[in-house]
Amino acid sequence: MTQKTGQDITCAGAHRCDVPGEGRSPGLLQLMGQGGVLPTPLIYRKGWALLGYLSVESNRMHSRAALAALLWPSLGETSALTNLRQVLSNLNRFCNLVMEEGMLRIERSAVGLMRGGEPMFDIDLLEQAPCESVHLMAEQRVFLDGMEDIADSNFQSWLASTRQSLDAQLIDAAARCCDEMLEASRWESAMQLANALSKRDPWNEAHTRRVMRAHAGTGMRGAALKVYQRFESVLRQELGLDPDQETRGLLEQISSGHEAAGLIGMASARM
Repeated sequence: MTQKTGQDITCAGAHRCDVPGEGRSPGLLQLMGQGGVLPTPLIYRKGWALLGYLSVESNRMHSRAALAALLWPSLGETSALTNLRQVLSNLNRFCNLVMEEGMLRIERSAVGLMRGGEPMFDIDLLEQAPCESVHLMAEQRVFLDGMEDIADSNFQSWLASTRQSLDAQLIDAAARCCDEMLEASRWESAMQLANALSKRDPWNEAHTRRVMRAHAGTGMRGAALKVYQRFESVLRQELGLDPDQETRGLLEQISSGHEAAGLIGMASARM
């Protein structure tokens, strides 16, 4: 199954569809982004929230009663199901525009998003194409941004848990991408990404090693040594610990003047 590509629809967060080629992934639905105007023809915010839910919980059917209770917890079952029916009708129109007909399966008592293994949403890139998802971290995009007030604690709990999981996947994707850049000697690009990772998680020694390797790769051995010294100082002051053997070993390699090619050691750069 593939998405419809005739219109090259790319919808960022709850914004209207964007023109492809503006730092996003053409043809993929962007669920991570700033809150705003819903993509045409969606008219219900809960429709966008429901699509996000179904995208994460895809390839299985969900009872209408459960979805209605999730999104309208303060209403009685009859009223909640009526609202769900209206939202689904509108969401179905949207899905028929941007994906193959039938992917959004709406049955009398259940609803599900049935799709294959090809990327459909930006969140799919986290595992399938890590380097294409790095901009999500750089732009600090948030899954279903602005949807926190959609429903009560049950939906909010699911949203918080999903965001935490996606954030971990995003960090892992960025780390894998950085390792690929280091392996390909793309030092400047690796430097930017390694710095972003280290800033995001300053206690992570693997990120510190990535920064050191990128500096060494550009011939800036002094800068790489300073990165180590700064990390060592903070680690000792804050936690009373020393850098681990792997990081100290990298320091020795750089200090001894080994060529950049000998510093890659991708197995040791990974978490």
